[in-house]
Amino acid sequence: MILVTGATGNVGRPLVERLTAEGHTVRGLTRSPSRARLPDGAVPVAADDLGAALEGVSALFLNPAAFWRGTGELLRLAAERGVRRVVTLSSSSVVPSAMPLEVDNPIAEHHRTMEAEVGEAAAAAGMAWTHLRPGMFATNTLAWAESLRRDGVLRAAYAGAHAAPIHEDDIAAVAALALTGALKGDGPTPVLTGPESLTQEDQLRLLAEATGRSLRFEEIPHEEARADMVAAGTPGEFADVLLQFAAHSVGAPAAVSPGVEQLTGSPGRSFAQWAHDHAEDFR
Repeated sequence: MILVTGATGNVGRPLVERLTAEGHTVRGLTRSPSRARLPDGAVPVAADDLGAALEGVSALFLNPAAFWRGTGELLRLAAERGVRRVVTLSSSSVVPSAMPLEVDNPIAEHHRTMEAEVGEAAAAAGMAWTHLRPGMFATNTLAWAESLRRDGVLRAAYAGAHAAPIHEDDIAAVAALALTGALKGDGPTPVLTGPESLTQEDQLRLLAEATGRSLRFEEIPHEEARADMVAAGTPGEFADVLLQFAAHSVGAPAAVSPGVEQLTGSPGRSFAQWAHDHAEDFR
């Protein structure tokens, strides 16, 4: 039995779909089991009863977004219930060279803390562990969808900021290998990225091609972009990190990692493929 936390999220859902398609029995931890709409072979379970969710589980996928206040209770119960393997959705931000910044980075700190908690708990309980370290998710651009659907204009800072966005299906593919013991040894994966460096304008162009729409980038100042992000619910300290990284990335192509192909045997999916897969979100 495999327990996937954050089972209805951007990575959790394709992971559950992949695992059930491979014939594994899966539980999906979610706040709203009645609305989870998981595939056949997956059982949605409530996030407010971790002990019951972990009964009979051998492998755990830990999405820290579902445990922002700490993973201690989950890991304690996992050890008590005999979980043998933990796979975490960490972040490339924990690698200093992947996200060099002049400001404090709460995103990196959160993931470093989670990695340390998992490492300590795994060592004490004899659990195997893997930390997935993806870079920018292609799904981050879903934050553009409402504006693009409304008037076809993306208002954002740093049109020339580079990233190598990774398709969520590639993260899920690596996670499935780790959860089923197909990756050898404990430890972090290489940084996982998409197969090419693209500016934000490049990504918008590929979305226009996928949707058949005329889309336009309207560059706005840093402070205006920060205000918009905070108004949309992004904590101010996170907005500062993301915008400084974008500023740092203007004119600086992102490093592209071969990690996805090394681990899965298949090249990473392109952003053009992602745009095709999600075209309806932007129409």
